[in-house]
Amino acid sequence: MQKVILLASLLICLTSVNVFAQEKTTTTGTEQPKNAVDKMLDEAKERGETILSTCLVDCDGAVPEGVESGRVLELPKPVYPPIAMAAHASGTVGVKVIIDVDGNVIAAASISGHPLLQGAAVNAARNARFSPTKLNGQPVKVAGVIEYNFVVQ
Repeated sequence: MQKVILLASLLICLTSVNVFAQEKTTTTGTEQPKNAVDKMLDEAKERGETILSTCLVDCDGAVPEGVESGRVLELPKPVYPPIAMAAHASGTVGVKVIIDVDGNVIAAASISGHPLLQGAAVNAARNARFSPTKLNGQPVKVAGVIEYNFVVQ
C-alpha cells in the first residue's frame, strides 16, 4: 500500500514540477505551455533564420524541391525508467527537436506520451545525431518529431 501511495505522490510531484517549470502563454483564451523548442523556434523566427519542419525518422514522403534530407546517424534507445516499469506505463512518446546545421540536437521537449516516460525519451532524443539537412546546397536547422515506443516486457 505504501508503494502505491509513494508512486502516486511522486507522479503528482513530477507533474506539478513540469507544469510550474514551463512558461505560460495565452492564445485564444486557453493557456498553453511554451517549451524550450517552441521558444527557440520563436527566437529564430524573430532573427529571420530558416528552420525547416520535416520528418526525421522513417520518412516515406516526398522531399520538397531543393531540400536534401539529413539521415539518422545515431538514434539512442531510451532507458525505461524503473518507476515507469513498476507502474506498467507504456506507449508512444513524441519528442519535438531542433537540429542544428551540423546535425546535432540543440533542443528537445516532449509533446505527447505518458509523463513517467517523457524524461527518458527527451534524454535519448538529445543524444541523437543526424547528417546535415541542406536547402539549395546550404545546411539549415531542422525541426521535427522523434517518436519512442515503450513496451512493458
